[in-house]
This record gives sequence, structure tokens and C-alpha cells, in this order.
Amino acid sequence: MNTTETHQERFQAYYIDYLLNHGTVASYAAAHGLTYETAKQRLDAGRTVYEALTVQTYNDTLAATGLAFF
Repeated sequence: MNTTETHQERFQAYYIDYLLNHGTVASYAAAHGLTYETAKQRLDAGRTVYEALTVQTYNDTLAATGLAFF
């Protein structure tokens, strides 16, 4: 695993933690000792990584099953 994958996984984990355990950015920030702005930046990066990986997995699944042609 390279450094980029490690960072992507870390930011994805931040975003998933937010989705499962916190209702607001402020709640996430308070729980992790972050400023609101830092938490927002971290979660925005995490959401971007999460969405990119989700789309890639979906496309890979479609291609592997022959349900889609690219």
C-alpha cells in the first residue's frame, strides 16, 4: 500500500466516523478536539475520497459482471 492509499483510507475513515457517530460538523469537531473549520476541511476531503472510491467500486463491479461496457 502506498502513502496516497493510506491517506485516502484515513480520510475515508474520518468521513465514515462522522456519518455514523455525529449529526453535525460541530459535534464531530468537539469530539475530536478540532476547530469547526479544520473539521469541515477534513470531512470535505473525506467525502470526496469516499465518493470517488464508491464510484470506482461500482464501475468495477459493473465491468466485472459484464453489465456495463466502457
